[in-house]
Amino acid sequence: MWVLVYLVSLIAGLRDKSKIWLIIGSFVFASGVLYFLLMTALLNVFLFIGYLRILELLFGSAALYLGITSLKVYLFDRKQVVCKVAGAESKKQIKSKIRSLVEGKLSVLTVLGVIALAFTVNSMEFICSAALPAIFTEVLSLAKLSAPVYYLYILLYVFFFLLNQIVIFAAAAFAIERFAPERYLVHIQLVGGVILLFLGIIMVFFPQYLH
Repeated sequence: MWVLVYLVSLIAGLRDKSKIWLIIGSFVFASGVLYFLLMTALLNVFLFIGYLRILELLFGSAALYLGITSLKVYLFDRKQVVCKVAGAESKKQIKSKIRSLVEGKLSVLTVLGVIALAFTVNSMEFICSAALPAIFTEVLSLAKLSAPVYYLYILLYVFFFLLNQIVIFAAAAFAIERFAPERYLVHIQLVGGVILLFLGIIMVFFPQYLH
C-alpha cells in the first residue's frame, strides 16, 4: 500500500490522467493477479495436506497476535503499520524506480516495469499479510467444493483485498482532492485488526464453526 500511495502522490502532482490510469491501474491489476496466484498455490497445498488441527492452532494464534497488535497500534500509536520486510535502503531503491517510471514517457516498457514492480513489492510484503490468505484458503480447503468454485471464492477474496487499492486508485483517477490515503489506511488498520482477532478466537477456541 505504501508503494501505491507514493505512486499516487507523484502522479497527482503531474495531473496526467493517462499516467494515472495506465500506471496505477497496471499496479493494482498486477497486485490482484499475483495474490490470486499465491492464494491458488496455498489452496492446493492445503488440499494436498488435508485437515490438521496443529495448522489451525498455528494460524489462529498468528491471527490473534496480529489482530491484537493492529488494534494496539490503532488505539495508541495512530499510525499505519508498515511492513518491515523492506529495509530503508530497499525502500529508497524502490522509490527511485517508481520516480523513473512516473517521470519517463509512457510506453509498453513503462507498463511492464510497473507490473514487475507490483510483483516484486507484493511478493516481499506478502509475508506481512500472509496470515489472512492462509486462514481463508485453509478453511476453504475444508469445504469440499469443485475446482471452479474454489477459484471463484479466491477471486472474491482478491476483490475485497484490492478494495483499498481500488478506492485509492479511484480517488486519484477522479481527482478527489479531499481524499487522504494515509488517514484512510489508519482506519483500515482497525477493520483488519477486528477481523483477525475474531478469526483467531474462532480458530483457536471454537473450530467447530469452521467445519
